[in-house]
Amino acid sequence: MKKIKIFALASVVSIVSIQGCRTAQQPQIVTQNEEEIVVVSEPEKTEQQGISFYEGTIQEAFEKAKSENKLVFVDCYTTWCGPCKMLKQYTFRDVVLGDYMKENYVSLAIDMETPEGEILAKKYGIEAYPTLLFLDKYGRVVNHQVGGIGAEALLSKAEQTVRKKM
Repeated sequence: MKKIKIFALASVVSIVSIQGCRTAQQPQIVTQNEEEIVVVSEPEKTEQQGISFYEGTIQEAFEKAKSENKLVFVDCYTTWCGPCKMLKQYTFRDVVLGDYMKENYVSLAIDMETPEGEILAKKYGIEAYPTLLFLDKYGRVVNHQVGGIGAEALLSKAEQTVRKKM
């Protein structure tokens, strides 16, 4: 009996550690004929916050940047890169950063192991991931960042790049 209790406790601890420290949605408890029924409603859909990445080719992003008089921001990533995943999960979701980037950049994320990514890596000499490129509307490098970076530092670098270019 003691082994069963220990196994049950270990199972609960495992599930909690797998789930992480997410904010749990509070269940709604409904009473029906003296029985409690637990109802968990669907989480509310929220609009994506942070950087909105353009879904198109880099050439299309340059055309869009020309028509909107913006710079181009390129997230050069790979699917296996840990710091790339951290940027996507944390840095790029920052609301203040996202608002600034929407106003001043056409942002694009490119998997560097795709044919377009391989061409881009050769053209810009990219050898490490993540590499963040700040390009003018003609494709010239204005600024860059190699490696992970926090939202505040990336915002500062984006602002510095806009000042440099304007």
